[in-house]
Amino acid sequence: MSTKTVKVEAHINGELPFNWSALMTIGVLMVVIGTMGIFWAPVYSIGVAMIFGAFLLAVGIVQVVSLFTAGETHWKGKLANIIIAIIYIIGGGFALFNPPAAATGLTLMLSVLFLGIGLTRITYAFKQKANGWAWLWPLVSGVIEIIIAIILMLEWPAFGIWVPGMFFALELLMNGWLLIATASTAKKLTSEIS
Repeated sequence: MSTKTVKVEAHINGELPFNWSALMTIGVLMVVIGTMGIFWAPVYSIGVAMIFGAFLLAVGIVQVVSLFTAGETHWKGKLANIIIAIIYIIGGGFALFNPPAAATGLTLMLSVLFLGIGLTRITYAFKQKANGWAWLWPLVSGVIEIIIAIILMLEWPAFGIWVPGMFFALELLMNGWLLIATASTAKKLTSEIS
């Protein structure tokens, strides 16, 4: 099979898009917005907290409405679901009313998440090692996540106002660069095929 055939098949099989320009535009936009977020992390944290709050509030309202309009009269789990919906509404309202406190709470939640994922990856690494499989990267990744978790926990609540925004900005940067690289490859292959 020729190189040109492989390149055409990559496009045809959906591995790479033919329309690379839209992907490039989105990637560049994400890199720009992500870079701004590095410098404006507290502002981005407020935005993340408000979006999180709006999501919780909306989900809670939809759940309450659906529970009362579903016509279920004998469902034993209805009360528990109403309580959960009310908690969503209260949590969402709190996040919208006090975004800095919500951002601080999200930071604590992220630290616990990193700790749990780190411990799980380390456990997985040792299981991989016992099976004779690749284990170093899961171990390194787990240790790094535990270190991040400890730093966040030790510096909490001081880090609370900028961590969610910084993580969001870094995600935008990483995804933006990935889209740019994908679009560049697609552009190169498209020009070689033509």
